[in-house]
Amino acid sequence: MIIQKLLNEDIDGLRELQPEGWTDIRQYFYYYSASEFCEPLKLTDGGKIVALGTTIRHEDSAWLAHIIVHPDFRNRGLGREIVTALLNNLNKETYKTIYLDATNLGYPLYKKLGFEIETEYVHLDGEHTDQYLTDPKSVIPYHAVFKDQVIQLDKLISGENRIKVLQDHLVSSLLYISNGNLFGAYFPTLFDGFIMALNPLAGIELMKLRMRTKNSARLPISNQAAINFLLVNGYKQVQTSKRMILGEKREWKGEAIFNRISGGLG
Repeated sequence: MIIQKLLNEDIDGLRELQPEGWTDIRQYFYYYSASEFCEPLKLTDGGKIVALGTTIRHEDSAWLAHIIVHPDFRNRGLGREIVTALLNNLNKETYKTIYLDATNLGYPLYKKLGFEIETEYVHLDGEHTDQYLTDPKSVIPYHAVFKDQVIQLDKLISGENRIKVLQDHLVSSLLYISNGNLFGAYFPTLFDGFIMALNPLAGIELMKLRMRTKNSARLPISNQAAINFLLVNGYKQVQTSKRMILGEKREWKGEAIFNRISGGLG
């Protein structure tokens, strides 16, 4: 078996590895392949892709994402092999904290490799809703004058410098502004539709916008205000996943995340 860089021409064939219930993985791997801060790898057996995954590198932290083993090749140690290769591609002096979002299937492996549970994400599904905003004038399209505030707010909430991920989606974001200050931002074009906010008022207003087009939500269990809002509006919890960490712990604010970016970016 050989571990190599995943090529663009490999991506269309990844349908064979598509886990049930996941969003089409190919759109993510096109993104990883095109992004200079990502490094997707494949494990092949006789030319057939049997496992894959990627690293996503920020300033001094990184994520492992979309670690998948072909259903016909499970229980052969291939998950450990691809995860080990991904970890070996990260300079431990630079990337002092490594995260991943673990399914129940993957959790035992990550635990054996030294990852620890940091928190859980709650997964909820519901129906599209179209609610009026409480204060429509507070929600505005992105303006460049707020760029630094948006980046700093994300650093405060995530504990990471994720400007490389956010910068291409700033222009399509929607901001919650009060008294000239930024209190929240919604990125509708950034994978699952990322929402961050300093308080429930701003976060729930932005959630209302997202709920008009998306009927699922994934957010840290510590954000009870957001979870309760979804439950009141008919959403149901369908599962949880485990946010896990390897390396230095850092401060972040799960209660300020009103929908995560994706399973590979928190």
